[in-house]
Amino acid sequence: MGNYETIVITGVGAVTPVGMTAESTWQALLQGVSGARRIKAFDPSEHTCQIGCEVDEIEHLTLHPAPGGRATRLLLPAVEDALHEARLNMEELVKAERRSGICIGTTMGEISPYEEVMNGRQPGSPGGPGVIVEHMRDYFGFNGRCWTITNACAAGNLAIARAMDELMAGRADVMVAAGVDAMSWVAFTGFASLRAMTPDLCRPFDAERKGLMLGEGSGAIVLERESDARQRGAKPLARLMGYGLSSDAHHITQPDPGAWGSIRAMKRAIEMAGISKESIGYVSAHGTGTPANDRMESVALRSVFNDSIVTSSIKGHIGHTLGAASAIEAVVCVKALASGWLPPTINMRRQDPDCPVRVIANEPLAMHTNCIMSNAYAFGGVNSSIIIGRAEVEGQDEWQNQPGKEEAS
Repeated sequence: MGNYETIVITGVGAVTPVGMTAESTWQALLQGVSGARRIKAFDPSEHTCQIGCEVDEIEHLTLHPAPGGRATRLLLPAVEDALHEARLNMEELVKAERRSGICIGTTMGEISPYEEVMNGRQPGSPGGPGVIVEHMRDYFGFNGRCWTITNACAAGNLAIARAMDELMAGRADVMVAAGVDAMSWVAFTGFASLRAMTPDLCRPFDAERKGLMLGEGSGAIVLERESDARQRGAKPLARLMGYGLSSDAHHITQPDPGAWGSIRAMKRAIEMAGISKESIGYVSAHGTGTPANDRMESVALRSVFNDSIVTSSIKGHIGHTLGAASAIEAVVCVKALASGWLPPTINMRRQDPDCPVRVIANEPLAMHTNCIMSNAYAFGGVNSSIIIGRAEVEGQDEWQNQPGKEEAS
């Protein structure tokens, strides 16, 4: 990471359609659990696709009354869990004059109040993208910089990058980076109008894939400078090593088939991390299950890594959670580094020959690696990649020459 101090992850949290915590989500991913079912949030009868991945009983996820609409209530317990794992007490942070902030990525923001108005009802709470971060600031008492990132389906990764910048620039001492989106009629109808959704299961990289499936959820990670974390006795779970961003503006909805923007983002992340591409043993793919996205990402992966990388997508398990997707995937990357297991791409029957990458299909893969890359893309040609590394590695100056070691297949 050049001359910058190491940024570490000291806590993680997640709420997903297959798990109410980061750990239960992780176990469900390894077991191949799918959250797909008929939509309950609204009547989907007018659509060809009537299934998605929703979270049950979010009202019981926190001990205290949660403010705001559904998106806020999805995010709050994930942030609570991440802060708890990091052993951070916000009151103590304030007393110690340590600056704490939060950066939230989202696509739809707090959309439920607007949908209530559309249906002729009085909204129960304020709506909009920025209201979620306001609720988080007031609930937890963050006293530093609070950001909302709305770069659609790459927003989680961009929130992580923004939080990393705040720490490296010395503008914050603790940052929570998060992503959240709730299931909404507006998003569902929008993707349906693009004919981007599958009528059955989401099958990333499969020859018979028919599109994406919408999901909802949240993910959160706590970031600190390593010296600060160790000074207060916190144990780093992983290291946030670098990120890469690009905007190719190829098309408002379709990815660039040449994948040049994605390739640039991956290469920039590797450069910022100060490692070689051989140090990366696994890529958490954006892998939406749409024909164009999966082909584009396969082109990018082969261009950067040739045949040396394994990859998978968890969107068959939890659907495409929009702004939450890459935040949840960052949590999954931390779990993968710690456990030595990589999650599978479920629902695969026959891999698309136009996606010639090494996809982990249907069963988890036992594999220890020092570094993982996670990709996320968004409409308008927004491309993002982050790199997360193990917290402790023997002979760390040899990372450039240590590829991941595959133990089982």
